[in-house]
Amino acid sequence: MHRVRLASLIALAAAALPCALAAQGGVLVQGIVDAEAWKTDTGSTLLTRNGGDPGGVLRLDLWAAAEPWRRVVFYAQGEGVTGALDRTGTRTQVDLDQAGVRVSLAPAFVLDAGKLPQVVGTFAGRRFSTRNPLIGVPDGYPMQYPVVVKASGSTVHWDYRAALVSLPVSHPGYTPTPSASYRPAFGAGFTPVVGVRVGGSVTWGPYLNRNIPAAELAGERWQHYQERIIAADAHVSYGYLQAYAEYARSRYDVPGSADAVQGTTYYVEGAYALTPRWFVAARGERNDYPFIRPVGGSAWVARPTDFSDTEAGVGYRISAATIAKLSYRWDHWQVTPANYAFVRPGGGALALQLSQAFDLTDWLQQL
Repeated sequence: MHRVRLASLIALAAAALPCALAAQGGVLVQGIVDAEAWKTDTGSTLLTRNGGDPGGVLRLDLWAAAEPWRRVVFYAQGEGVTGALDRTGTRTQVDLDQAGVRVSLAPAFVLDAGKLPQVVGTFAGRRFSTRNPLIGVPDGYPMQYPVVVKASGSTVHWDYRAALVSLPVSHPGYTPTPSASYRPAFGAGFTPVVGVRVGGSVTWGPYLNRNIPAAELAGERWQHYQERIIAADAHVSYGYLQAYAEYARSRYDVPGSADAVQGTTYYVEGAYALTPRWFVAARGERNDYPFIRPVGGSAWVARPTDFSDTEAGVGYRISAATIAKLSYRWDHWQVTPANYAFVRPGGGALALQLSQAFDLTDWLQQL
């Protein structure tokens, strides 16, 4: 079954070629293959993989775009991955992450509709291995792809995005799996000088799901309980240094409670090019986002977690399309009498990654 799904993912991009050969803007089919080796211990809720035994991961990211009419682009992006993906051992999964259409009326007004990344936060554009200077990703900004209808644009100094989004920003395992319910999301940024950008984003809406029994909702509909998130981000590029930071504050209504539970997450990341080929990078993160779950009857657990994690690594650009990275990541959790049953104190993870980017469009043109 997994082989069939992986083949379908590869065919997704290839299928765009015949219908786009005569298109005004042509076609683009590109991808990245990542091979990773991991060694973790068993002490981390976040980092442990494969029961602490050494393991490997093979990943294929593939995306395609076609422009059948001027300023109208159809695009899709998917991922197939197999190996030691979590603490339980090895598994395989294939996902169609993005699929949509873009209409570019002007640089200051672009419309997108489809399955797209969340509007809150800016890490999504750097999640691929060829843009991420490290191997891990911030845990406080999990990748999600809800259905989105979005207007965005940019000028010399300003950029913006405004959208309706089908799902809340959520972290698997920390809040109930959400049901679809459209909510607004907004973001904007200011670039005062080249190499410096500051921005922010916000969203609010229901975060629970429609299958929660009425007895657990204190007489209200599930949509009554809202998530509110406000976030800030910054990027500085100076010489051989690239630095990023993001901060988010969240607030959740909880059934049966007069007080909302609040949470915070943030990270700071920097990468420095030592030579044209060698670079070093580090990221520090602090998470205190809420854990919210029904525990029977009308009772709910609603409390923030508290942990930090850090990753540091070195990379080497073997060629323009090939990058090797080695990193070590470690975390620390605040263990309390209330959370000791499901939280581990922390541990470490050593990872080696080899990334190869490719352009299938160029290959086919050379045939």
